[in-house]
Amino acid sequence: MEKKQLTREEELKRRKKILRERSAKIYFKITLIFLLFMAVACGFLIFEPDREYSASENRMLAQKPEFSLANLASGKFMTDMEDYVTDQFFFRDQWISLKVLEDMALGKRESNGVYIGKQGYLMQVPENNPNMDDVQNTLDRIRDFAQRHQDINTVMSLVPNAAYISTQLMPANAPVRDQSQDIALAQDTVGSFLNFVDLTETMSSHRDEAIYYKTDHHWTSLGARYAFDTLYTALGIQQPAQDYTIYPVTHTFSGTLASKSGYNRSQDTINIYVPKDVNTEYVVNYVEEGEKTASMYESSALDQKDQYEVFFGGNHSRIDITTPLDENKNLLIFKDSYANCLIPFLQPYFRSIIVIDPRYYYDDIDSLITDNSITDILFLYNVDTFMTDTSLADVLAPSAEENSGQSLAEDLQNQEGQTADTPSEEGGDL
Repeated sequence: MEKKQLTREEELKRRKKILRERSAKIYFKITLIFLLFMAVACGFLIFEPDREYSASENRMLAQKPEFSLANLASGKFMTDMEDYVTDQFFFRDQWISLKVLEDMALGKRESNGVYIGKQGYLMQVPENNPNMDDVQNTLDRIRDFAQRHQDINTVMSLVPNAAYISTQLMPANAPVRDQSQDIALAQDTVGSFLNFVDLTETMSSHRDEAIYYKTDHHWTSLGARYAFDTLYTALGIQQPAQDYTIYPVTHTFSGTLASKSGYNRSQDTINIYVPKDVNTEYVVNYVEEGEKTASMYESSALDQKDQYEVFFGGNHSRIDITTPLDENKNLLIFKDSYANCLIPFLQPYFRSIIVIDPRYYYDDIDSLITDNSITDILFLYNVDTFMTDTSLADVLAPSAEENSGQSLAEDLQNQEGQTADTPSEEGGDL
């Protein structure tokens, strides 16, 4: 039986029908896959225990919100539920990594405020719009503080970040704040009242070395060593050690930038530098915690996500380090976490070192200086933290007792001035 010859119009209708049937089957399969996917996701969400902490992101995760009519009416419940579902979504870490790889395949080199640079380097995008009024207030407080303690050798240094120094590793055309202007502003404001040490040239001259971690926003111990070599003269240190024994304590460090960006294809080595031919005996007192130890290093941190906490176990409000040094040199450090790996280089040359993290410290700083016979002070911050953190200004504010004393002195001066300008009764009779 011969096949019926279709007209052109009939052939077009037949093809359209086949296309519709095929499309319907494809859409049906996609819908089934989507529904199956949602069922699995809901199953995980319902039956899988909620995670409280994300090791890869180094942060606490949102927990199931409590329902109330008030929260529902205000919209808070739905917002919290969205955060909860997002944070507890099954295989969340794998989805984040997949999204980063997809973005990179499309040519994107920035993820969640992190530049994905060459050779696997991750670099924090510097804050481009800091509150300059807050920055100026902090600098003014540092200047006034240095004036109040003119008898103390005060040194300040701001460390430029990797994105500004290691430009050869940056993605092409990635915008970066000119941190040299921030450093210049600080030096212009306080440079006449303390010894300001600019580390830009030091860091730039070693830009081809591993002075910053690939996966973390901190500098490495090597970068800190080069900074110490530039700072020690200003701190009155004579004949510092030139040779060090270097101990690599981990080769699997994946830092904050890896967590923040979701890019987990690089790992770092953390080294500890121990100077040769100097006395390295000391006792570390974590004042607020009431704990003492004979080491600046916390080995248990190597078993956790943030292995940079091997230095002092992270940040603390106040740390006191005492040594058997005969010379009466006592150092006070105001710092962010950049200083944690620099302090071991300073330890052999001071009888005591008091380390203050202004983000957690609330006691009177002037009394601390007097009570501990401080001879040297160091302000050490990375530029990005200094431009965004306001806690230092609060710590440096003069105490109420000192303000009261200053007001009393001003009142006495005013009274003396008025007495000198006012004619006496005897003089009036004349």
